[in-house]
Amino acid sequence: MNSPENLPSETRKPITGYLWSTLAVLTCPCHLPILAAVLAGTTAGAFLVEYWVITALGLTGLFLLSLARALRALRERS
Repeated sequence: MNSPENLPSETRKPITGYLWSTLAVLTCPCHLPILAAVLAGTTAGAFLVEYWVITALGLTGLFLLSLARALRALRERS
């Protein structure tokens, strides 16, 4: 099939850039209330509400990492 190793490098870079961008959007700390509402009633939602400071710090770190990787991947493409 079409595994990532078989794709040309110019095809792979935009895909990874868009995936990192999607992760950055999903983990943005401003989306924490939306994430809490979506996960309400689940174990993940209970953890999120109970430890919201730890969750916010973790999501902020993941957001910054994914944003930096997305910008790097999209910048290398052009």
